Amino acid sequence: MNDLETKCDRWRCHVRSRPFVGRSGSLGGLGRVILSLVLGMAAGCRPASEGTPKGENTAAKPTPAPVRVQLVTAAERGRPEFLRVTGQLQGIQDAMVAADTGGKVLEAPVERGSLVERGGVLVKVDARTAALSLREAEAAMALAEARLALARSEIERNAPLVKTKAIAEADFRRLQAEQSVREADLASAGARRDLAAKTLDDCVIRAPFAGVVVERLVQAGEYVRMETVVARVVDVSRLRLVLNVPETAAGQVLEGQAVEFVTTSHPGVVFAGKVRFVGGAVRESARDLIVEAEVDNKEGRLKPGFFAEARVRVGERRGVMVPEGALRVEGTRRSVFVVEKDLLVERLVETGEALEGWVELRRGLRAGEEVVSDPKVGVADGLPAKVAQP
Repeated sequence: MNDLETKCDRWRCHVRSRPFVGRSGSLGGLGRVILSLVLGMAAGCRPASEGTPKGENTAAKPTPAPVRVQLVTAAERGRPEFLRVTGQLQGIQDAMVAADTGGKVLEAPVERGSLVERGGVLVKVDARTAALSLREAEAAMALAEARLALARSEIERNAPLVKTKAIAEADFRRLQAEQSVREADLASAGARRDLAAKTLDDCVIRAPFAGVVVERLVQAGEYVRMETVVARVVDVSRLRLVLNVPETAAGQVLEGQAVEFVTTSHPGVVFAGKVRFVGGAVRESARDLIVEAEVDNKEGRLKPGFFAEARVRVGERRGVMVPEGALRVEGTRRSVFVVEKDLLVERLVETGEALEGWVELRRGLRAGEEVVSDPKVGVADGLPAKVAQP
């Protein structure tokens, strides 16, 4: 009871015990007025609950209409088991192309990102000196051929004379030795000519395979020497996905296993490859095994250097799975809805791998339980539900 109610009770008692009466024993005019005011105040002090009959509801809340839902059964199904690893993409062929001769650069016709075929020109070096050397070598070879021809003719002319003892056998042997010398001179001249021809050909630096020019490292007018790197060429038609497999899982990865991976450059796109090379030893520094998967990249969507999050299929196991549409995803929160006593009940679940439209539930649901197939916006925990037939 509050202070106002207490005061009202005191006023009532005071009025009953000491009524305002006049000299004749009846209420005077002033007494009647005061009595009316006090009684009115006392009536106003009555609690509100006293004026409302018990059992009467001032405002009845409406019952929400049942939500029509369809159910699907969580099934135990076999699913592949994956090993999750990280890696990096590399070109199947990646070459730092270097000059095999020296000279001033005359042309560098390629740019970064240029596509080149096998044998395509990367850089042209001044070839005048090499051309002159080739002409000199060809002339020396021609002289050697003429000397050899003369030595052979001497042999042919003197061979019958040896039989008739017209010339000494020692002189004939000297002619034979001269022929051998001329043959050696011709071979040496031929080697010098071939070397000069190679030097001339090396003045045009070509791509060793078809690919993309990642970097061009020289400009026209620069001087290059032998072993000077002029460009980097990468074959991107196929790529290597170099994976770092932990030592604890090294025994699970074998050649020929399927690999799936994603990159940050193409979110939501899953690329595929196959394990081709398995390292022969674990690296001591990182305690991991290097594994390479080959990836087809004919469309050119992937680039060498991309970081990848991959999973290697290493086996198969069974688990509770539901269609992906039956899962409600809110940030990192995953849940499904079941119907219990005609009411919707939300269950928080832990998800696993997804495969072909189904997702594994590692915790929160048992096989054989039914869940709402499509937990749309109107579905909420505690609402009445009506199961619709499919």
